[in-house]
Amino acid sequence: MTRTAAPVDPRRLVAAHALAAVAVALPWPALLAAIWRIAADPALVGLAGASRFAPCVLLSAFLGGLGDRIGRLRAVRLSIAARVLLVASVAALLLGDLPWPALVAATLSVAVGVPAFPSLAALIPQLSARPDHHTNALVTWEISAFVVGPALGGMLLAAAPAWSVAVSVPLIVAALVVLPRRVPERAPSVHRPRLWDGWRAVLAVRVVRRAIVAVMTLNVVIGVLGVALLTIAETRWEAGVAAFGWLTAAQGFASLTAPVLARMVGRLSPGIAAHLVVVLPLVVVTVSPGWLAAAVPMALLGSGLTMVECRTTRMMQLGAPADYTAVALGLADSAVVAAALAGALVAPWLLAVLGPVGLLAGLAVACSAVLAWGLS
Repeated sequence: MTRTAAPVDPRRLVAAHALAAVAVALPWPALLAAIWRIAADPALVGLAGASRFAPCVLLSAFLGGLGDRIGRLRAVRLSIAARVLLVASVAALLLGDLPWPALVAATLSVAVGVPAFPSLAALIPQLSARPDHHTNALVTWEISAFVVGPALGGMLLAAAPAWSVAVSVPLIVAALVVLPRRVPERAPSVHRPRLWDGWRAVLAVRVVRRAIVAVMTLNVVIGVLGVALLTIAETRWEAGVAAFGWLTAAQGFASLTAPVLARMVGRLSPGIAAHLVVVLPLVVVTVSPGWLAAAVPMALLGSGLTMVECRTTRMMQLGAPADYTAVALGLADSAVVAAALAGALVAPWLLAVLGPVGLLAGLAVACSAVLAWGLS
């Protein structure tokens, strides 16, 4: 059963999500800088930064499936509307020099955004004649916004601090305007299924379990590299913090090229493609004599990690029960962010035990095994 509505260009859904995700991420550099000015405590700034990711870990498994219960477009619209109010509050509070209330509003803006991506990813296959293409674009912006938003915010903070928070308001309003009013989507179940039933139905599907394990492994790699790369740059390559910054930027911004990379390797099997764009770059970084030699493989790795996440999202779109697609994607969201945080936590210990070369080689071997199994 579907609702009667005119055909909708799926690019409007992708654009709305991209605008909203960047708008929510953009004020964080100004927010952390404001907290540093009044507290000057690295631990407090670290906790404030962690609050950006905590809602994704704690709430995605519970709220990600909201669209399956109330309608997917409705869940997205409510999410963006709530973020309009909260992002405007963040801007007003920061401009009023009230960083702690602004932190609360910013964290809430992340929390109410949790249902949006799973609902959109579940909705796109119903609307698109090219679901692979539009899913790749959606996933790319979901991941890249975590880098692009703060990068733009940091640039604006350096040039015009007030603009670094004010710009987020028209962006989030534009997201609400771009979002279609109606789409011909599958009606939510009249039985209002329980969350536990959804989790059980989703995890009973072999392809969904494999996709979640594969993407969790990739996010452990992201978490480990985010911490370990600094030590490797300073010790093994003797290059310092600047080199770490350039390598991190190369990996992060290259994620925007994932749809292009997906088209380039589209004729290969998913497992072989994943080895070429994830495992091979890790091996090259492992044997790189310096940070400049590692820059190109790090960029390929950033694009490749996002490309494989596009693939695992598509696996869940196709494999999850139709009534629980958003539940599957929400559960995966929670799992992957938790995996990235776990990777960051264990990275110092792994470096101490394995050393830089052993750590990178171990990541490559683990990725190879899991991707061969998970994408088969």
